[in-house]
Amino acid sequence: MVRGKTLFDFIDPKEFRFVHVCSSCGHPHFSKGEERKDSCLNCSGSKYDMVPFFNPAEDYALDADYYAITMMYALWKQNVHKNKVVYDDFYRKPPFVRGVGDYRGELGGYVAFGGLGHLISMLDHLYFNEQDIEYLRQQPEAFDEAFLDELRTMRFSGDLYSIEEGNLVFPHTPTLRIEAPVWECIWIEAMLLNTINSESLLLTKGSRLVTVTGGDVLLEMGKRRAQGRDSSVYGAKMAYIAGFDATSNVKAGKAFDLPITGTMAHVYIMFHESEYEAFKSYADTFPEKVILLLDTTNTLESGLPNAIRIAKDMEQRGQRLVAVRLDSGDLAYLSKKVRNRLDEEGLHYVKISATNDLDEATIASLKQQGAQIDIWGVGTKFITAYDHPALGGVHKIVARSPFQHEEKGDGESYKQDDWISLIKISESIDKVLNPGRKKVYRLYDHNHMAKGDYICLAHESLEGKEEIVLKHPTNPLKSKVIRHFTFEELHKKIFENGGLVYTQPDLPQIRNYHQSSKATFWEEYLRLEVPEVYPVALSDELRELKEQMIAGNKQ
Repeated sequence: MVRGKTLFDFIDPKEFRFVHVCSSCGHPHFSKGEERKDSCLNCSGSKYDMVPFFNPAEDYALDADYYAITMMYALWKQNVHKNKVVYDDFYRKPPFVRGVGDYRGELGGYVAFGGLGHLISMLDHLYFNEQDIEYLRQQPEAFDEAFLDELRTMRFSGDLYSIEEGNLVFPHTPTLRIEAPVWECIWIEAMLLNTINSESLLLTKGSRLVTVTGGDVLLEMGKRRAQGRDSSVYGAKMAYIAGFDATSNVKAGKAFDLPITGTMAHVYIMFHESEYEAFKSYADTFPEKVILLLDTTNTLESGLPNAIRIAKDMEQRGQRLVAVRLDSGDLAYLSKKVRNRLDEEGLHYVKISATNDLDEATIASLKQQGAQIDIWGVGTKFITAYDHPALGGVHKIVARSPFQHEEKGDGESYKQDDWISLIKISESIDKVLNPGRKKVYRLYDHNHMAKGDYICLAHESLEGKEEIVLKHPTNPLKSKVIRHFTFEELHKKIFENGGLVYTQPDLPQIRNYHQSSKATFWEEYLRLEVPEVYPVALSDELRELKEQMIAGNKQ
């Protein structure tokens, strides 16, 4: 058996689109076309049942809103579907941000960028299989067969630039820049946003939990409460990147080589004749990783005494009880009582684990109360992003290539590589787009602490600049002068002409990158309540372009 491989690694469904199954013996024959004239290689039969061949785990083409398909068709009818455009992806408001009391000032906040690895895999395997084509053929819009034929060969063919997975990003900063034919950018919108929004949201939630636990052991236990199977698997992946120590999700462990953990549920204890017998049988089976659940009947009067008895028995065998778990009641009070009793018995090494609808606010409160908890198990409120269950990331066109024979306002012709900047106007200042092809710099002080982000047009550069004025995007009275800085361009090229050119880091590298990126920000930007606003500013040239386009649209 070849480990880590499947049939689809040897037979590419994008090339071999059909399977002809022999009607006599069931032998499969993979083919590029709908017809097979040769006899069966196994029994020499001549009759076949034909089915489309594709990998259900990579069936992405129709992971779209239907208006994407209809817009693609309308553009195809006009023969402008392959005109190049530029799209930015960004968010406007950070999740999970809390004020305190009557505070009404501007709030900061961040997003930890997640989902890039998943998106790369999707774009790399994106195509319309024959079942997709047949489904579209059945729709009442009666799509032309020539359009459906062109979909068969359609692939992502553009350039994609991205902030690296695990880095922190702030409102209105483009996380992705895509330069591709317009119908491709429309095609991938829903799939891209679904992936990046959901995984960034959970990575951000996980990052906040890691911040508040401050080095304690942190476990992801949200499988049964996740909103769907895939979200539980990719949520566990985001938890690991955020800094969690392990997950209870076995499928995620297998898929991403994550550390997995698990102890016992109440059912195991209730099934046995007594709590002590349940504890004993488990300790006998797993002597190296025993964590005993205390609250099935009475935490302090039953669970804890039985756990101490087991710990003493284990010591006689040269073994050690790893931890006890609290899953209900007043966790601050109980953890103190349990700690005191364990210490009195000489069991200083036994850790205390806690679960029960924990989130960063509850954990912060428990720590403030002096709770004696060493291991935190977080489930529902992490995996569902309970207090902010959606990230409002958007996918917006900001430039396009000129149409054939299109001229500038002064009558001059556009050059081949020219871009026409586009802007969406709104009565809400927050929703007015920043136009044009852009890139993003992050500025650092001499200690490599982040000072601000600088969004500029793609042709601009910070080389040779000794001073930058970061102007607030909407308040002209607020600005910040940056001197003696270093800088980093945040966007890395991921795809070029549809081909992957980015060397993907493994998960431990992404995890370490997240931690090192996070360490470049002052804690005032990362705190849970009333976070300071991190400076994000437009270059003067980009700001002037935006103001000119707004004024031009008003005329």
